Amino acid sequence: MARQLAEPIGLAALVQFAGTNKTTLISRFHKAFGCGPLTWRRNRRMAEAARLLREGQQSISDIAATVGYENSNNFSTAFRAIHGQSPRAYRNKAARKENA
Repeated sequence: MARQLAEPIGLAALVQFAGTNKTTLISRFHKAFGCGPLTWRRNRRMAEAARLLREGQQSISDIAATVGYENSNNFSTAFRAIHGQSPRAYRNKAARKENA
């Protein structure tokens, strides 16, 4: 899942891939990571997006696509929910810290 952040995947596909059932998969994810598989994936996508915003020069739309969002507005909403600020504000804040 971590290597294919841009690929759409649902819980049913994860259950099939793991060769288990939904309850067991979710339970094991909670024990290992403290959250369910889809929450883990969203958090991982947002962590990668934050890294790209700090380190790269890609546009926000390109970063959104890189981490699996077709719509940059949906990406911005998800990013704000995790990081408490828009991707643009996050990038600007990171650049100010780097230049300080």
